[in-house]
Amino acid sequence: MRKGYTGLGYTFEYLLGKKEDSLPLPDFGNIEIKTVRYNSRKKIHLFSIMPDGDSIFPTNILDKLGYPDKTYKNIKVFNMDFNTINYTPIGLYKMGKIIVDSKNEKIDFIAVDYLGNNLNIKTSWSFKMLKERLFLKLKKLVIIESLSKEQNNSEYYYYKKINYYILKDFDTFIKLIEEGTINIGIKISFHKDKENFGKIKTRGTIFSICLNDIEKLYNRIPLELFEYQLI
Repeated sequence: MRKGYTGLGYTFEYLLGKKEDSLPLPDFGNIEIKTVRYNSRKKIHLFSIMPDGDSIFPTNILDKLGYPDKTYKNIKVFNMDFNTINYTPIGLYKMGKIIVDSKNEKIDFIAVDYLGNNLNIKTSWSFKMLKERLFLKLKKLVIIESLSKEQNNSEYYYYKKINYYILKDFDTFIKLIEEGTINIGIKISFHKDKENFGKIKTRGTIFSICLNDIEKLYNRIPLELFEYQLI
């Protein structure tokens, strides 16, 4: 039904009779569905969410860390992933990192210049908000691995393998962020349609994990037990 990165999931949702949306709700009843390419090493996007800290997002990121778009050099964008383990270079003179502040129950994104001076970004996510989103959207998870092929200028999908998962707990989620297993991506672009051209476009920030690490966050269970959990 659609080519490219989003085609796999969009086509499966079409087969379920589900319309595309950006609501913070599970895809099918109380089940979140993730479709991935078979043996893919790409990260799974768990959920997108806006920071709820004390700074103006995303303007503060663009003003202090943004860089020119490849095509429209006069417009700033920002598209990078960060973790708690290492500072990630931002251009030549800046770096960013995630810090878990357990005492104040929040996760901070900080940025420094090449001398180590804090750039005062003040972007953060509260534990309370993250816990609500995690249990609302991702308590029960299905991951479908798929094959694809190109034929007659179209892409075809074969949904090959399915696994069922139940979320462990919120403490595990935070621990995996602390260990650098779960990353946070900050994605800020701009509208390219004629009416809104140049205006900021963002769905907030994306929490993601590698498929190989999914059983650190979830318990994989047999279908019959998964069905019992849905009652």
